[in-house]
This record gives sequence, C-alpha cells and structure tokens, in this order.
Amino acid sequence: MIERVIKRPVAIVFIVQAAITMVVSTIGFVFYSSLTSQSIVIGGLVAIAPQSLFGFWAFRECGARNASLIARNFFFGEGLKLSGTVILFIWIWSTFDQLISAAVLAGFIFTVLGGQLVLPLILGGVKYGNRK
Repeated sequence: MIERVIKRPVAIVFIVQAAITMVVSTIGFVFYSSLTSQSIVIGGLVAIAPQSLFGFWAFRECGARNASLIARNFFFGEGLKLSGTVILFIWIWSTFDQLISAAVLAGFIFTVLGGQLVLPLILGGVKYGNRK
C-alpha cells in the first residue's frame, strides 16, 4: 500500500499539504488561540481539496498515445481547481462569521506554497551534490 502511494506524486503532495496544515495550525494554537488554529485548518482545507481534485483528474491518463487527452485533463483540472477554490472561499466567507481572515489566508498560502515547493523534490527536479 505504501509503495503505491509513493509512486503517485498526487498522494505525496496531499500528505505534505496536510502535514503543513497541521504544523501551521499547531503553531497557531500554541502561540495564539484555538480559533486561530481552526481558521488555519479551514484555509489549508481550501487549498488541499481543489489541489487534490486537480491532481487526481489531471493524472488519470498516462502514455504518449494519450497526450492530447492528458493536456485536456490538465486544462479541465486546472479549471476545476480554480473554480473550486473560489467556491470554497465564497462559502467560507459567507457561512462562518467567527473565523480570523488572516489565519485563513495564512493556512491557505502556507499549504499551497508547501505543495508547490515539494513537487520538484518528488519529481527529481532538484539535484544536489556533483553537477555534471
């Protein structure tokens, strides 16, 4: 089971984003309040849910013969991700009155950045050591 998760970059990004959200939320709880922590978690979930939907949608197909289908899936998946993010933010701002806006945005930003920064490491794009 673990080997299948490691072979799928989408799952690794999901795990890393969830871990980042929990770490930032814990920091918010320790140094600020439980409401700050909850706001950070909600912001992180706004980042994680659409990103996961994009990842699983975009990487459904593989192989050179499916290149046009893969490109179409990427564009459609990106549209799903962006519209999902907007819808979730609209829903959150219109539903929850007690959230701390800065903490929601901090949770969202840290989670998105963490997911984007881990991608080169997962895909082997960052090499250390002897460059030839």
